Amino acid sequence: MSLNVTNGRRDLALAFVAFVVAFALWQVAALSFMMYPFRLFVTIIHELGHGLSALLTGGEFVEFEVSKNGAGLAKTRPGARFIIIQAGYLGTAIFGALLLFATNRTKRPGMVAIVVGMFIAILTLLFSGISVSQLGLFETVIVVALIIVSLFLILTRETDEGRYVGLGVGALAGAGLLLFAGGNQDNTLLTVVTGVSSGVALILLGYFATREAVVVTLNFLAFLTGLQAITDAWVLLKIVSLPESLIPNNDASSMAREFWGPAGMWAMIWIMLDVLIFGAAVYFTFIHPMRQQAIGTGSAAEEAKTAEPESVPG
Repeated sequence: MSLNVTNGRRDLALAFVAFVVAFALWQVAALSFMMYPFRLFVTIIHELGHGLSALLTGGEFVEFEVSKNGAGLAKTRPGARFIIIQAGYLGTAIFGALLLFATNRTKRPGMVAIVVGMFIAILTLLFSGISVSQLGLFETVIVVALIIVSLFLILTRETDEGRYVGLGVGALAGAGLLLFAGGNQDNTLLTVVTGVSSGVALILLGYFATREAVVVTLNFLAFLTGLQAITDAWVLLKIVSLPESLIPNNDASSMAREFWGPAGMWAMIWIMLDVLIFGAAVYFTFIHPMRQQAIGTGSAAEEAKTAEPESVPG
């Protein structure tokens, strides 16, 4: 058996373990308390979907926030509203699909974790409402000095202990930045802590963890995000079915108000598209490669059989 086949089967087993854990957390009510930090993580992905789609369509991403109850809000200006509004639910499914595919179709899943972690942490710092303009001269000097020391230690120390000290100094710099420039809003604090801690955790995972640990963790996040995208759209469908006076502001109602059709129609469309997007990711990540491998194995066996010399009686 080739090394590639062995790695493929091992990764498939790891993905299955990740799926079982994600599904258990998603379905078992007694474990719902463990879902809270991941609920906030998915909300960040949802709001970043709105914001990035605004940037990609010529608009402006002002800021975003997450609330203690798991809800979120993204503030954008102009851009293509038809795309921006839908990019929350659909963007979450796309993120989960791409993460699943990238994790299992690359030889370096650790790099995937690092890139995703940097992506989330940087976007959180840029768009979570932190205003550097609030920093005074003394505060600016402190934060910049801590950042320089952190980078120096991380890049120049030859031992892990030295790099850990650098990471600790970097965390202190981040805490100082949040304290001085984050304002007094609870949601800003929660947003920054959730986004930056998620990003840093993924970076550390990619840098220090074994390949197997990285694959399981990223697959878990991918499955959880994909399942949550579908569930959230389903909950949205139930919400927009309530009497109008009881319906809170939501993406489906925004689509109905700004474009056409009832809100329930948009929620149903997003459910179907989320299932299609994540289902396609599962197919092209696992099922299609296995079918191609089976076809290749069968063809090789047939060629070997054909190439066998026939025995001629003497």
